[in-house]
Amino acid sequence: MSNPGLSVIVDHGTPATAGGPRIGLALGGGGARGLAHLGVLELLEAEGIRPTLLAGTSIGGLVGALSATGMPAEAIVTAARGFRFPRRFVPGRILAWDEIFPTAVPMLRDRTFEDLQVPLAVSAVDLIEGVEVVLHSGPLLPAIRATCAVPGVLAPERLDGRYLVDGGVMNVLPVDLAWSWEPDVVLAVNIVSSLRQPVHLDSRYARMTNGLGRILPNPLTAHLAYEVAMRAVEVALDRQRVLAVAMTGPEVLIDVDLGDVAIGDFHRLDEIIEIGRRASRAALPRLRAALEAAACAPAPSGACFAQCIDPVCRMVISPGRARASLERDGVTYYFCSVNCRDGFARHPQRYSAHPDSSRSARTGGVKRDS
Repeated sequence: MSNPGLSVIVDHGTPATAGGPRIGLALGGGGARGLAHLGVLELLEAEGIRPTLLAGTSIGGLVGALSATGMPAEAIVTAARGFRFPRRFVPGRILAWDEIFPTAVPMLRDRTFEDLQVPLAVSAVDLIEGVEVVLHSGPLLPAIRATCAVPGVLAPERLDGRYLVDGGVMNVLPVDLAWSWEPDVVLAVNIVSSLRQPVHLDSRYARMTNGLGRILPNPLTAHLAYEVAMRAVEVALDRQRVLAVAMTGPEVLIDVDLGDVAIGDFHRLDEIIEIGRRASRAALPRLRAALEAAACAPAPSGACFAQCIDPVCRMVISPGRARASLERDGVTYYFCSVNCRDGFARHPQRYSAHPDSSRSARTGGVKRDS
């Protein structure tokens, strides 16, 4: 087991902007709803605002990867017109990533993270070990397949001996990953959908289908169970988004309310992009104010990808943004909150003995030079 107190620092030649603050852009997950990120990118381009660092989960990771190659938003929109999801998805069927995003494959194939014009990190989850895996080096396409691998819809992506699934399982809005480069400003795009009941559970159809399922397995009950499970996932993800924002505190948060847009509604691309464009336009004054404030602050000391991990909640923590810290056995640990610090102080053995995280590039704190 590796020392849980060592931070991971990887130099990818992250560019420090010569004429302005370094901007970290965090793009959340949400299936087709995440195409609203394209509206955000369009507005940022029109305003001459260029993110210098990108972090993404699920569809946010895909959009972030395409943007990080240097493609303008208009070209990504053209590619997104080729994205498709079956209008009638049958539970039990496993889809192929390349069939849903066929136009993205040639744009990402044969590329590595190191080839990108803008540094990128994406979140995935090791389904066997139950830990988040941060992907920021090596082949690009397998990593994007992994961050988009929705359980039950797409097969897990096998990468470096791990079976990886959608990063949204643990980190639907990866603001903490954007912290890893110590940017001056973090802009987070939060994909929100109005909570809606997928089926009328008190309807005659639902009662009949549930009754039939008590007798024998059948496609009707399987479909109803799938809809209920997806609704439960939406409730959990909505709660996770709220906690992520509260714990990570991006300088600027763009809430994009997609209303009743479903995760498979890729055919509503133009409508989704316009909603993203409007939401980002409304947030523009806050973003400008944050950039002006950052321009007056001291420049960051480095431009490396560095990860320190809160040993309690396992969130990526930037030492400069940590809300609490604690030294133990020559190791300084950083925490997202005072509560995490106090929990660690009470039960250090419980968290210091966390399973080896070196393979996922996640660690506990920073060891001080002796």
